Formats: sequence, C-alpha cells, structure tokens
Amino acid sequence: MDKQKLSIILIVAALLLPAIKITNWPGMGIIVTVGLMTISIAFLLLFLPSKFKWGETEEEEEKNQLIITEKSMFASLSVLCVAILFTSQHWPGGSFQKLVGGLATLISAFCNIIFLNEGKCPYYFKLRDVSIAAIFLAIVGMTNFYSDFIFKKQFSDYHHLVEIYGNRDGDEEQRKERNVELLKFYDLDSKSYNHFDSLLTTANAMAKEDSNARVLYLIMNQVNKYGEPLNGIVYDKEERRSVEVNQFSVLHPEFFSNDTKLIVVTDDAEKATEKLKALSSENKEIIIVE
Repeated sequence: MDKQKLSIILIVAALLLPAIKITNWPGMGIIVTVGLMTISIAFLLLFLPSKFKWGETEEEEEKNQLIITEKSMFASLSVLCVAILFTSQHWPGGSFQKLVGGLATLISAFCNIIFLNEGKCPYYFKLRDVSIAAIFLAIVGMTNFYSDFIFKKQFSDYHHLVEIYGNRDGDEEQRKERNVELLKFYDLDSKSYNHFDSLLTTANAMAKEDSNARVLYLIMNQVNKYGEPLNGIVYDKEERRSVEVNQFSVLHPEFFSNDTKLIVVTDDAEKATEKLKALSSENKEIIIVE
C-alpha cells in the first residue's frame, strides 16, 4: 500500500473516531484517544524520514539524525498527547502534563523557527510549518491547564462548604452557619434548602448503618453563587474532602469498587444515575435519594 492510500485511510479513521465517541459506549474515551495518538504516530513514521533527514550521499542520509530541537518538539508533543489521555480518563496528573508538554513544545518549536535556517536544514520551510502547528497545539494545552487552575482557585470554597455539610452533629450555631453558607452558595430559597437538607439527613443516617456506604451530593441543575452551572459536589466521608463531580479520580481508589455502596443525594436522579453508571460497573449498588 502506498503512502497516499494509507494517508487517506488514516484521515478517515481520525474523522470517524470522534463520531463514534458520541455513542457513549464503555471505554470509548480511552479508545478514541489512543486511536488518535496511534494515527498521529503513523503519520509521523510515514513522513518524518523523507521530510526531515538529509545528506549529499546515501551514507550521510542514513547517519543523519534530527537535531535536538526537532527531537524535543516531537517528544514534547507526545507528552501533550498523553496528557490528553490522562485528562479524558480523569487520571491524576493530566493538568501538570499539559503544562509541561505545552511549555516544552512551545520552547522547542520556537527554537526550530529561530535557530534553524535554510543553510542548516534544506527542509526548513516544511519544518517551520510543522513547528507553527505545534505552537498552536501547545497554546491550547497550556490554556486548558490554566482554565483548570483558575476554576479550582475560583471554587476553592467547595471544601469548606462540604465540611459544613458533613458536620451533622454540630451545635446550633454551627447548623445556622451551615444554613447560611448553603443558601448563599446555591442561591436556594428556604423551601428548596429545607427539602434538600432533609434528604441529606436521610442519606447520612443510611450511611451510618453500613460501613461500606459512601454519601455523594450531586447537584446537577443548580447554579453556584457565581451564577454558573454546578456539575456537582462529591463528599467522601472517610477522606473528608470534596471534589468537582468531573474529578472522581482524586477520590479514594475503592470509591467505585463493587464492595462500596453509593448513597446519592441529587436534584436530578436520571442525570446522576447516567453519570455514575458511566463511571462504575453495572453491578455497583447505587441508591438515589431525591
């Protein structure tokens, strides 16, 4: 099979993979990401030898190696691709990899453009175009990292809020403080809050009867005090910490094991069940309190 036909097949595959992702089949996130990474590597193997190796004789052609900035750029891009995989699977370390991979790609790509010239590299203009594309990818990766960082800084009061939630045995002053914080954060009226508060009381009572139970508070349709949609808050009673619902990976490793029962308080049972089923096994016991 020649390069042209193989290129067409790879391009079609790259277009089909994201379309298949919308089926929401189990594991499609990692399949799509790994598939796109494989396609990228295949393109690299197809065109790298003919585009970026040069020499006057065949011996020089074979011995010639990519200079350090070119190697660094492609290595950094691979780190960026792995960061995308980690992020899509909600594995820890994805944001840090996006920062490192993006920054390294940015520096090495600029070095290619600034320090290489036509005299040193006959394929300078092609390499320049690749470097410009790499710069755009690096900027996207770093921007995504900073958006995550700003989000976490902006909503840093999640932890305080859920600590107040968890303090069911506090005195009357602490209970009043919790009520004020909840009303302020969720912009709830008193009637809505009282209903939600009674659900939390029920869930905590159920959890106390089962040592393997964990309580999750998933607020699917409310807005926070900044007026922005709130995907949800998760509270791990053993670890006593909270995380945004899309960051389940930072919770205790056994949080989604079959031995753990999830008691979920939510304002939308259908949405909450759909999200949890996608992240846990079919045999997982999930109790919805609404």
